[in-house]
Amino acid sequence: MGRALDRRRAFEVLFARTFLGCDYFLDVSLYTGHLVRGVEENLEKIDGLIKSNIENWSFDRISRVAKCALRIGVYEMISGDVPIPVSINEAVEISKIYAGEDDANFVQAVLSSIFRSLRETQNE
Repeated sequence: MGRALDRRRAFEVLFARTFLGCDYFLDVSLYTGHLVRGVEENLEKIDGLIKSNIENWSFDRISRVAKCALRIGVYEMISGDVPIPVSINEAVEISKIYAGEDDANFVQAVLSSIFRSLRETQNE
């Protein structure tokens, strides 16, 4: 399972820290720690990308699960650690596990939009 499990653990850590206010960071793998630190250190940039790629929706109205999954997906996209389609798919899978199909579809749409915008920026 490898990195898929690392991503789920990173989701749990980030969700607990961000939305529950607890400093949850138990024994985690190097990649889980990398994701958590990467999201936290780049949160302003990540949230900016999310905000600029949602249509007809307010950032504050995004569910907590979707927001956390999006943050992990965006961080992986901008860090270049894994291929972007893998980042998108894994964030969608996290959303399915912790929320459901509606959040997963939302995460898919937003990350796909971010991918297109990042590609356009690189081609300029």
